[in-house]
Amino acid sequence: MSSSAKKFDFEELLRVAITATVLVIGSRFLLNNTYLSTWLGQAWLRGQQQIAILRGASPASIPVGTPATILKANDSVVMLQGRQSIGSGVILTSDGLVLTNSHVVRAGGQQWKVRLSDGREFSAHIVGVGDRKRGIYYDLALVQLEGASGLPVARFSEGQPPINDPVWAIGAPYGKPEVITQGTFKRMTSDGILLSSTEVHPGNSGGPLLNRNGEVIGINTEINPNLPDNATTASISVSLLQEHLPQLVN
Repeated sequence: MSSSAKKFDFEELLRVAITATVLVIGSRFLLNNTYLSTWLGQAWLRGQQQIAILRGASPASIPVGTPATILKANDSVVMLQGRQSIGSGVILTSDGLVLTNSHVVRAGGQQWKVRLSDGREFSAHIVGVGDRKRGIYYDLALVQLEGASGLPVARFSEGQPPINDPVWAIGAPYGKPEVITQGTFKRMTSDGILLSSTEVHPGNSGGPLLNRNGEVIGINTEINPNLPDNATTASISVSLLQEHLPQLVN
């Protein structure tokens, strides 16, 4: 064996040992520091979102057999892109008032681009932002498109579907617009949060949860695999929207 080969093996072994030591120390530190662990997780997600932005929007993902009512509802769903944030939203008015989550806009600065389902893009500015720290019910924000008119408006339902009824989510996971996923409605909690098994990811926040008629029954807000009833997604119900949206407008 040559001397150069021995040197390479030694350096590689040293590198592996150092890496393993750093990982062990780092993992112990993270386990004892919940805030830093959370921050690192959020930083990773932001990094993935920025990669998605740089790669450009991917084609729509529409499962075979998606009802026509859900396809129609997609017309009123948008993708929001900020400085360090990607999210989704639903159009409330024909001149471009969009409802989304406050945690989406708080992470993205003041300058926004909003992509419609037909591919058009508008600049937008923030109109009102709720305080997520007060509770999930306040995780709402309004964004106004600039120079928009004649836009398709989302339809809302004041009721919720029967338990185990199919529901759909539309959003922009990791910067891929118009992604439709189907799940099952589990139940509404006593404080007005809808629980479902619908698959969502970072970028879906602010997008709609829909019933079989294509009506918005909630705004997808939180991913949590530890929710009760085998649910994975929490959404703000329409009843809560009716209660808290006037505060944002005012």
